[in-house]
Amino acid sequence: MKHDHIRQLTIAALIAACLAVTSWIAALLPSSVPLTLQTFFVVLAALLLRPRWAAASMLCYVALGAIGLPVFAGGKGGAAILVGPTGGYLVAFVVAAYVGSALAGSASGATRPRLWRQILAVLMMILVVDTIGTAWLIYSLNLSIPAALTAGVLPFLVGDVIKAAAALTVARLLARALAN
Repeated sequence: MKHDHIRQLTIAALIAACLAVTSWIAALLPSSVPLTLQTFFVVLAALLLRPRWAAASMLCYVALGAIGLPVFAGGKGGAAILVGPTGGYLVAFVVAAYVGSALAGSASGATRPRLWRQILAVLMMILVVDTIGTAWLIYSLNLSIPAALTAGVLPFLVGDVIKAAAALTVARLLARALAN
């Protein structure tokens, strides 16, 4: 039992660190929301960790940024980012990681979760992030729903699906390697 706890802690910390590092690599599209590899690591956390550990990994990342470390997209940090237009997406990472892990079957600790459950979990995670992020975008920028979807979802949807599919592939390979 202790070995599993240490493994979950280590993976959670590594994912949070990778998320922080890759957030510096951000391509800014003509939108308020930067394009990063964050979706990849949120999905990876959900598929490799149990729900509480997946959420903790994302919460660690968000907390580091909130206290001012430059770990958010484009090397930004500070609590102001959380109340800005992208804050909803950052908070959604915590929720999505928990929900995705629970749906994927990571809660059982199974080394070989079913692919259909993982695909369902990934799709739900994208929906959770886009819903919470868009709701906050509407509130923070006083946008209409169509304007918020145009700014915060549509330009990123294909990329998010591609990153999520890549994370699913990597997670399945890593799960096999970690089981040994």
